[in-house]
Amino acid sequence: MLRQTPILIATLGSEPQVVTAGLDLLRAEGIGIERVEVVHTTAPGTPIEDALVRLKAAAADYTKPSISFNFFALEENGKPFADTESRAAGEAVLRLIYQRIAHAKSSGETVHLLIAGGRKTMSIYGMVAAQMLFDEEDRLWHLYSAGDFLTSKRLHPQPGDAVQLAPIPVVRWGELSPAWLSLRNIADPWAALEAIRRLQLERRREDMHNFLMGTLTPAERQVVEMLVTTGWSDREIAAHLHLSPRTVEQHLRAAYSKAAVHWEMDSVNRTQLVALLQLYFGTKLGENPHDNPA
Repeated sequence: MLRQTPILIATLGSEPQVVTAGLDLLRAEGIGIERVEVVHTTAPGTPIEDALVRLKAAAADYTKPSISFNFFALEENGKPFADTESRAAGEAVLRLIYQRIAHAKSSGETVHLLIAGGRKTMSIYGMVAAQMLFDEEDRLWHLYSAGDFLTSKRLHPQPGDAVQLAPIPVVRWGELSPAWLSLRNIADPWAALEAIRRLQLERRREDMHNFLMGTLTPAERQVVEMLVTTGWSDREIAAHLHLSPRTVEQHLRAAYSKAAVHWEMDSVNRTQLVALLQLYFGTKLGENPHDNPA
């Protein structure tokens, strides 16, 4: 099995020591980071610019082995963002972090994503990108610091400093369905999210279809479909299907019980059954124009 090279992707705010401390702590754990990619906003005369200057100078501290630092500014159509407090900037954050992770994965690298620096927007979208693209070996990190290290502004932790990395659990979407691993082939995260939405709808509809066609009897299915598509009472359904109200009630009770088993719920009532199946019948009705009389 080929060795996967670990890479650190870090968001940067006004405190460059967040990146260097995170890198130092990872190396202390025996994780041989060979490259660091820094995602940042930029604007002349801001604390971010000062942080970039200090962090670029700190790259010279890492020798034997040397670690390369690469910097990626948030921008749209060549125009940099000075902050992330806008919808366009937020979209740019997700797009950039997503693309950097996807590039690392396509290169066979293990990703360590540190989201302690910068605005909350960066952290939130960083978590989303991790959920979309991470493998089992990848890690998401936060950094806690206090005391002298926090106030000193020094770039590298010293023995006794109150600074530590904290792993953030990630529910990887690829674990839920191998098909989601194909998202890495989609360059834009927003297009990938739309693909996920479609896949989720397809899976949900397939699950409903399996319940209706594989679990219910034809008689139960007929009553359930009438309930979901009309919202009628037992008596109204019975009159329409030429059944007794008691027969309709018995079919629905059986459907409630079977639905609870199928979806692993403690119990299912009338309202919940309608909610569970509305999407299926709504899509079915929309597929045939004759099902929707003008």
